[in-house]
Amino acid sequence: MRLHVLRSCRVIVGISVALCSWINPAVAQSAKDPLVGTWVLDRGKSDFVPDNATLQKRIMIFKVVENGLNCVIKTENTRGEVVESSYTAKYDGKDAPIDVSILDTVSLKRVEANTYERTGKIKGKAVETATMKVSPDGKKLTVTTSGSVEGTDYSSTQVFDRQ
Repeated sequence: MRLHVLRSCRVIVGISVALCSWINPAVAQSAKDPLVGTWVLDRGKSDFVPDNATLQKRIMIFKVVENGLNCVIKTENTRGEVVESSYTAKYDGKDAPIDVSILDTVSLKRVEANTYERTGKIKGKAVETATMKVSPDGKKLTVTTSGSVEGTDYSSTQVFDRQ
């Protein structure tokens, strides 16, 4: 009898999860998308060229939208000033506006299960690429960026810890 009750509970739980996933695709996607969550920059493990000495803290928050992400980036400088940038983009490679950025638009592609590519544009021209890779254990995010704006080349390897 007890075994029968346990099996029944497993079936009910399985059906409930399936229904939630069917009713709300965002629930199913968030379970599969390792980028979703809050990430805090490990300044000591990150490199910027040219050096970005004024960058004190950075937090990136990714939330699920249908077939894509909403991203909020909060950056604090050494004077305690915080700049918040955000975008919402699907994984379709199409341009989406980005707020409070030198970039006008970004586009997203999911390359592999744990790897994403973001392209930034100014006036329709690609000027920046960023590869975002979540570690197999889901605890680290490495963002490798390179770009050139108004004749100035830049690059970075930013390492984030999941919060």
